[in-house]
Amino acid sequence: MIVDPKRASWLELFYDVAFVALVAQLTYLAYEHHHTLQELYTIFIVGYTIFIAWWATTANRNLQPTETAGDKFFIQLQMVAAFLMSLTMNPVFTGEYLWFFLTFGLLRFLQAFMLVRMYLQHKETRPATYNILEGLLIGAGLWILAAFAPAPYVFVLAGMALAVDVLTPLTRGRGNTKRYLNVYHLQERLGLFMMLVIGESMIVVALSNTASGFAPVETAIIFSGLFMMIALWWLYFEHGDDHSGVRPTNLFLFLHSHGFMFGSIILLSVGYKLAISYPQSIEAFSFVAAGSFGIACTLCVMRLMVHKPQRRAMSIVGGFFILGGGVLYLGLEELRTVEATLALTSLFGIVAVCDRLRLFSARL
Repeated sequence: MIVDPKRASWLELFYDVAFVALVAQLTYLAYEHHHTLQELYTIFIVGYTIFIAWWATTANRNLQPTETAGDKFFIQLQMVAAFLMSLTMNPVFTGEYLWFFLTFGLLRFLQAFMLVRMYLQHKETRPATYNILEGLLIGAGLWILAAFAPAPYVFVLAGMALAVDVLTPLTRGRGNTKRYLNVYHLQERLGLFMMLVIGESMIVVALSNTASGFAPVETAIIFSGLFMMIALWWLYFEHGDDHSGVRPTNLFLFLHSHGFMFGSIILLSVGYKLAISYPQSIEAFSFVAAGSFGIACTLCVMRLMVHKPQRRAMSIVGGFFILGGGVLYLGLEELRTVEATLALTSLFGIVAVCDRLRLFSARL
């Protein structure tokens, strides 16, 4: 059976506008606040709330065949909530969690309402049990409780809320799997969000200081960031076009590997921004290394979800990971930050070329 290749609508693209501010704001704040475990945990929590806020609405639109006036109103109401999350994000990194978590909790309740609305509009396909709806409501309640909780309880409640939001779709209620996501629409929406994250975190932020002149080292770092994104484009978008409409064997892993890739791009952007200001900083390369490693791992997971990997492909990939380990040693142990950063970019470029030449075989 051929599935209709549903495409992203103007309403969905308009909704994405709200996340331009969210992604850029998080990247700036991660650049300024990344020195303690608490700040790193906050970056993770805030980053995943952004992904969940975007994904929940995307999934709802994926399952809806039409867009009524009511749909447009409620989606744009969620867009307003996403803008409010951007406005209230800065205080989170100074220990004031109330308005950000409260806004996100209310957004989750609104998304739960949209789920109920879909059940009522499509009675023939609604599940016999409501595990997903119940989990969504519990998660929203936990986010609101976290908004009013003092430290350190706010971190515990936020972690619990995030775990509920992430794991709820795995619940096994009768009828939960009756409606399947449209893979064409899913791939297009994930790709569009990927482009948004690249544009806002990498180009707008990491290269925002290019108005003034740079020494050759800083210029090399800037172009290294650009070439890294070009390599990522070939590895992600070209491969996606080659396998358009292929349903992942595990949608949960496929989806959340995207969440971790988005976070990895932000870490990479912070690393390049630090490297522009402090070219020989080990802290800068640590972020570049973490982002690069995250991108490499998530790309592998995504491909494993749409292929049956062959031994030859896995052997070549393993070899590239060993080479990457050598580059990490160069940067972290020998303190040759700039050289190691350029080497990482070159390694990703080589992998992209090998991928286009089908040296991995058609199975990875």
